[in-house]
Amino acid sequence: MFFFQQQAQLYYAGKSRYIGVFDTREKAALAYEIAREVLKSDNKSPADQSAQSLKATETAVNAARKAAFEGVNEKDPRLSST
Repeated sequence: MFFFQQQAQLYYAGKSRYIGVFDTREKAALAYEIAREVLKSDNKSPADQSAQSLKATETAVNAARKAAFEGVNEKDPRLSST
């Protein structure tokens, strides 16, 4: 049996940024969307993103990566027993 994993990445501050590897295409897509929204909420134009410090860029990308993993691994409230 073959098991393929899906990688999520996006373009931010002039570079391709690795988000992570996920079990399914759907989880990778969800992780991408979450990371994109987190970085988008940073409200910086592409020119501002390029000019921000390396430390600020890495901090923003790491926060987006963390949010993506938390969002993908969140328990579905519809599946919890009451």
